[in-house]
Amino acid sequence: MFSEKVRRLREELGWTQQKLADELGCSLRTISSYERENKRPRHRRTYSKLAEIFGVDVNYLLTDEDEFVLRATQEFGAEGRQEANALIRSVIGLFAGGTMSLEDKKAALDAIEEAYYMAKSEIGKEK
Repeated sequence: MFSEKVRRLREELGWTQQKLADELGCSLRTISSYERENKRPRHRRTYSKLAEIFGVDVNYLLTDEDEFVLRATQEFGAEGRQEANALIRSVIGLFAGGTMSLEDKKAALDAIEEAYYMAKSEIGKEK
């Protein structure tokens, strides 16, 4: 999600929300709404400025695809994208209504992602 990307990228720079607001030329409230309320910029130039600040491609900020889907698409094409999205849907169903902590969910997702790439690599070797 956009909000998670902005927060993570800002934290990777070691910046406060105020520092990002100053660099972007907006208010602290705007940055807070991006990170907490999942609001999005109204103008493409704001996305471009954020991408420049964070050193990422603007499309990364514009899309809601997570890195897992993007990587699967880059490595395995359209089939990889479909499989990654199907896996995400399955995992969401697995976690729905559960009592697993956020940290445990993240660990489980990381393990599933790693298993996916290992399986795809093995299949590629067999071909």
